[in-house]
Amino acid sequence: MRLAVGRAIKVGPGDKVVVQARLPAGSAKLGRLFVFAKEKSNTGYSPYVAGLSSGVMADNGEPNMHSPLTLRLTEGQPTRQLKFVADIHGHIQVMQEVDTADEVLAKVKMSRQICPYIGWKEWLSRLMPW
Repeated sequence: MRLAVGRAIKVGPGDKVVVQARLPAGSAKLGRLFVFAKEKSNTGYSPYVAGLSSGVMADNGEPNMHSPLTLRLTEGQPTRQLKFVADIHGHIQVMQEVDTADEVLAKVKMSRQICPYIGWKEWLSRLMPW
C-alpha cells in the first residue's frame, strides 16, 4: 500500500521542485518513495512522469517507456534529494510504499521556486495554497 508522506505542494509549469527525504535513524532499513501528481481537473493522484505533458510519446514512430520519479532510501544511503521542473498546473505529493501499516515512514520535505518568467498575476495566483 502507499501512504502520503509530507504535505502536497501546489505547482505550475516551470516551477523548480526539490524533494528532500531521509529515513529516521535506526528505525527503518528501506524507504521506497514515489512522486505523485494531480492536475487541477483531476480528483486523484497518479504517478508523476516528468516531461510527459510535452506530448512526446513516440520517438521515430516507436513508443517510449517512461518511468515515474522515485527515491530509494537504504541504510547505506538514508538521505536523498530529487530536483525537477514541474510541467503541470496542480499538486505534487510524495507517497511511500509500505508492506505493513505500522512501518516507519520517511521524513520528507518539499519546496518549490516559482518560475521567474511568468507575469505578476500568474505569480500571485501560484502563491495561493489551493
